[in-house]
Amino acid sequence: MAGSDDYVRFDQYEDVLVSVELVSLLAPLVREEPQQWKWMIVAAHSALQGAMVCAFADTTGTSVLQNNSAKEMLEWLNADPATRGPYPEERLASFGRLLDRCIAGSATFEPLVLTPEQHANIKRLHDEYRNSFAHFIPQGWSIEKAMLPAMIVAALDVVELLIHRHYVIGHMDEEQQQRLNDAMTTASIYLQAL
Repeated sequence: MAGSDDYVRFDQYEDVLVSVELVSLLAPLVREEPQQWKWMIVAAHSALQGAMVCAFADTTGTSVLQNNSAKEMLEWLNADPATRGPYPEERLASFGRLLDRCIAGSATFEPLVLTPEQHANIKRLHDEYRNSFAHFIPQGWSIEKAMLPAMIVAALDVVELLIHRHYVIGHMDEEQQQRLNDAMTTASIYLQAL
C-alpha cells in the first residue's frame, strides 16, 4: 500500500501480503541461519490467519469474530444509531475456530478443502510451533528441521487457495497481486530445495 505521508497503512489484504513476503525473504536464509525458522513459522502463521480472515469475513465483519463479540457487534449495528452506545470491542475468533469455520464453509463461503496431511501440518504449525514461539518460556528447544518445510508449504498452499478466491483477490490491486505471486514463487523455490 503506497503512501507518501508519515503513516504506514495496512488492511487485511496487505497484512497477508507482507507476511508472505517475509516468508519469501527468510526462505533463502534458513539453510545457513536455522534460527530464522522462528520467523518463517511466525510469518507463515500470520499469512494463513490473515488469509482465513480475508476469505471468511462477511460484509459486517462479524463472521470472523468470537461468538460473543459477533453478537454484540450485530446488536450494535442493528440498534438505532441515536441510542446504540459506544462501538463494541471486536475480538477475532481463535486460529482454530477460524480454520474450522473455513473448512465448514457457510451459505456464502465455499468450504476450504484440506488433505489430512495439510490439516495436520497446519495444526502442528499453530499448536506446537507458533504458540511456543509467541509464548516462549525459559527452556531449551531442539526442532527437527526436516519437518519444518512441509508445515510452511501447507500454510502457503492454503493462503494461495483462500486469497485467490474471486471475492478476495478482487480487493487487491495489480501491484499487490504481482507482489503476492512473486513472493509465493520465491518461497516455493527455496522451500522445495530444503
